[in-house]
Amino acid sequence: MAYLYAALKEYIKNSELRIVNDKFRVRLSADLAKKYDNGAYKNALNLLSSHIDAINSMKIKYPNGENPVFYMYIVPDKNFAELLAYPYKDRRGGGRPVDTFEKDGFTAAYGTSQNMLENHSEIESISQRENHIHEFAHLVQGMFFNTHLPILGEGFAEVIPLYSLKMEEIFDEHRNVIISMDDAQIFTVREMYKMCQDGSFYTKNRVPNKSCSFDWSYISSYLFVRGYIMQIAKKFHINRLKATQKFLDIMYDIQRDGVGLFADMATVIDMSPDEFMDSKKLQKIAKKDIEKIPLILARKRVSAKSKSGLPVKPNSNEIGGR
Repeated sequence: MAYLYAALKEYIKNSELRIVNDKFRVRLSADLAKKYDNGAYKNALNLLSSHIDAINSMKIKYPNGENPVFYMYIVPDKNFAELLAYPYKDRRGGGRPVDTFEKDGFTAAYGTSQNMLENHSEIESISQRENHIHEFAHLVQGMFFNTHLPILGEGFAEVIPLYSLKMEEIFDEHRNVIISMDDAQIFTVREMYKMCQDGSFYTKNRVPNKSCSFDWSYISSYLFVRGYIMQIAKKFHINRLKATQKFLDIMYDIQRDGVGLFADMATVIDMSPDEFMDSKKLQKIAKKDIEKIPLILARKRVSAKSKSGLPVKPNSNEIGGR
């Protein structure tokens, strides 16, 4: 997930520290620190702090009783791709998890180009909020398992906002894309594993002008991890937040990579390795659960209107419309 970048290490060595609050700190160059002190990043950092609060509301228990601080590394636009080893060379800005050099932090920090904060809108879109929580979720992941398999890393980072924090219920555009997908468009675990090995996970089936959450590989990995956590919840009779914690604990205990990791994961939920790798069972379980959301929302709306005595009108977003 995060690798040791010599250029970034030198940048952080010469950086300045700013404390947003007791759970959130940033490092940045002297020039960017002046912008921070003048309030250039205040709005964006307040929004990001609210995302950290959302993750912390899950009350995740970290290994060895640790209580890590979230760090963000803000780097100049001119060389952000080099400092962050950013994979998409056609972008003028972006963010990703990178190595951290903090004793009180997570095993990774959220690295971002300065323009991502300076150009941040005062009111976030759902997609922006989901993306930021996704990046912070990678920091959480790194405390439990470090894998070079994005099927798990990206899948889990999508699960935190969309499933654990229930953002799928309000992210209509994303939900409708999943509902419209047929089985052939959803990858098996084995197919995604091969994509991880040949480097095509981040380049295959990319959707222009959309966040990576809409890429088929991301959606398939999200459905896989979501389905797996749902099966954990079913087997151990626990809710989604406790099941998310259980997933992290399971991954921490396995500490393997490659096909052997998937075999161990399959054993936990009483699946055979072949079924786990090739059946799309978990992905279909998650998709079916997502398909129920519009009806659930419609029922909630009817119930709320009935209690208020107001007339009920249909809403296209609540019945799968765009």
